[in-house]
Amino acid sequence: MVFSKLPKWVGSARVKIAWINNSVICLFEDSPDDKDVFIDCGSVKSDVQFLLGLPEYMPNAASFRAPDKLDGKLLILVGEYGKDKQVIFNIISPNSALFNVGYTIYHSPLAIFNIFIQLSFQNIIWAIRFVPFALYIHEKDLIDFETLWNKCTLHIQDLLRATHNSELGNYCQSADAPKSAILAGKERSVIVFGKYTDPEINELLQIRDFLRTKGYDAYLLRDLPEHPSMSLEEKVKLWSLASRFSVMVDREPSGHLVEFPYLKENRVILALLRPKGKASTYMIGNESIVDINYICIFEFEKSTLEVINAAIKWAEELVKKRIKKYKEVYPWRNR
Repeated sequence: MVFSKLPKWVGSARVKIAWINNSVICLFEDSPDDKDVFIDCGSVKSDVQFLLGLPEYMPNAASFRAPDKLDGKLLILVGEYGKDKQVIFNIISPNSALFNVGYTIYHSPLAIFNIFIQLSFQNIIWAIRFVPFALYIHEKDLIDFETLWNKCTLHIQDLLRATHNSELGNYCQSADAPKSAILAGKERSVIVFGKYTDPEINELLQIRDFLRTKGYDAYLLRDLPEHPSMSLEEKVKLWSLASRFSVMVDREPSGHLVEFPYLKENRVILALLRPKGKASTYMIGNESIVDINYICIFEFEKSTLEVINAAIKWAEELVKKRIKKYKEVYPWRNR
């Protein structure tokens, strides 16, 4: 099976564990750090409280009765999930549990997969959460793990195999693609800004192709896709923020004079290439003289290619410095 066609929690999960009297619930969710994380939530009074993250309350009823066969196999309640598909368990009592787990002598292993749990009362939705996978196990089954494993593993494998080969598998793969594309873009893409008319356009194309010889995915902004709902300002911000750094040629006044403030505002690493002793206007670029370190001016005599290697070196050093400093500031990036 290909992992990209499975829910992300299969590869790495954020697992929350809680006890309801004599039963344990394990909630599997996607791990934001792509690492397995286990969180002990202690004791709770109901599965709804636990799954929806609600304040503690004592349930006075349950919506479903858990299976109670001593030799029972794992029972999995499977919901639809994907584009325009969803299954919602709507609980209409504010003091109810989903299952009577924890309040019965024994129940067989039980799981729910791809189901929204919703709590509503008097036509008002009070809470809702998506449950990718939750496993209910009675303490009697925890005594003999090998027997428990045999009860559960084949059913879970069958579930994941069916998911992989279904429309849901295709959805999982397509849903993860934008995230992967953004991260890949941040690793190697460069956006080139400047004047898109002759003869300046040829200079931008030369910079683009030079960057490509260095292994970057370089593009002129005009050649990148845009959605009908996007303004030109949004297009500039979207693609520049998703790139490793940007290059702007500042020979003649053009649309880049409007684009520059967007890049500055969003702290985009920007190499500003200018003819020596000349600028399209003194209204842009002077920030880098004293106040801003993520914009740098590179002056050339005849061709922008004279300074592009120096611009790449500067940009890469700043990227590495940001990575180092952000790791120091954001402790979860060091895990």
